[in-house]
Amino acid sequence: MKKIISLITAAALMCTCAVNALAAESWREAFVTRLMRTMSSDPSYNEIVLTDLDKNGIPEAFVMRDGADGGIGAGFTMNGSTISTIEVPGNVIGGCLTDITVYDDNGRYIFVGREVPRYSSVINYYKLIFDGQKLTAEKILKSYVSSYPTIPYTDMYGDDFLTNGYPNRTKIKNFVDGYEGMNSLTASNSNAKLLVDGNEVEISGYSVNDSNYYKIRDVAMILRTTPARFDVSWDESLSAIAVSTGIKYTIVGGELSGAETALNVEQNNAPVYVNGVERELLSYNINGSTYFKIRDIGDMVGFAVDWDGDAQAVIIRTE
Repeated sequence: MKKIISLITAAALMCTCAVNALAAESWREAFVTRLMRTMSSDPSYNEIVLTDLDKNGIPEAFVMRDGADGGIGAGFTMNGSTISTIEVPGNVIGGCLTDITVYDDNGRYIFVGREVPRYSSVINYYKLIFDGQKLTAEKILKSYVSSYPTIPYTDMYGDDFLTNGYPNRTKIKNFVDGYEGMNSLTASNSNAKLLVDGNEVEISGYSVNDSNYYKIRDVAMILRTTPARFDVSWDESLSAIAVSTGIKYTIVGGELSGAETALNVEQNNAPVYVNGVERELLSYNINGSTYFKIRDIGDMVGFAVDWDGDAQAVIIRTE
């Protein structure tokens, strides 16, 4: 009987992996259809950029007009099985998306587009921010990122998709099929123990770029009876996580439920407010939940964090 159950389980896992693989590739045909429709609506659209700004393995697509000063006409991506429109900026030329460099600020990725206007010798740099629905371009000085190392990054640009003034489906399909994304975000289940004031607690997390990340509600749960207690809620008006220090955590259910094998990892841009003040914190969306670096949570709410390399343990002190 155990052998039969094992075989059934293995078959289920193989099926799940196959479904995930198909889902990961389903964006291509949907992109071709949307690109054909978008480019048919305006004959000046003849440039396409595929770039994975949220680094989740599925690119964002942007359609631009001919010419060095052509603006970004439209953008879209895929969420689940649905194509969703991206609100595009009007303050940059489309070429800004064809020359992107990614900088690493201690695990936080900064996307910078380089814009060269046709009749100017001044090179403009823009910090590109994609929140899942809207792309914004914030003008910066090159010195803003010059001290940060760069990371490998892949995007694609093409400008020959029309035949006799109409979009050519074969050309567009070949372009989309040729995209080979690269996602440098990886997460593995953390093997570190976690001790709170000398007592080991059961909590699951992930290791991302050699740092331990945990759900903020899980951390609030294990600290709810300590001097470092804090509450967590979702502020609808701000579309942000709201943290209130000194307040016992309100249990909502599902805390400390354990971590799955990491499949989908992307940087999370949702803001966090602590006692009403916005804080800029690096976090990751892993399998649909938001994870924060344990040291950042400590700095945010007021507890000390140390690392015991011999014991492979995260040490939290709340007093």
